[in-house]
Amino acid sequence: MSWWEQWLSEVWQTARELIRISRIDRPEASLLAPEQSFFVRENLKLRLLNVRLALLARHFDVARHDLTQASNDLQTYFDTDNRQGQNALALAKEVLSKTKQTELPRLDDSLAVLSTAAAGR
Repeated sequence: MSWWEQWLSEVWQTARELIRISRIDRPEASLLAPEQSFFVRENLKLRLLNVRLALLARHFDVARHDLTQASNDLQTYFDTDNRQGQNALALAKEVLSKTKQTELPRLDDSLAVLSTAAAGR
């Protein structure tokens, strides 16, 4: 081998040691900068607070939508292979399954029941 072929071979060997190519199944989470991961966590917290406020205000469609988005964010950006991630995802799905539209009693029905009860005295 000539000197330039040896030099090229050494450069190639050094480059192979420095560069590692691997497959990433979920590139979104691994490509986040530390500042972005902070905002992803804060966004998840805000979504969960919106779910709480929507449930308190009896806006079940909004709560279901925000909870679906929160569980999608959990699956996309967080590690759901460990126990804590699985617990958080299971709790989100449980709350989502239990948020049902309940019909509030109407004022007319309440007044009718009160007048019937008052007539029975």
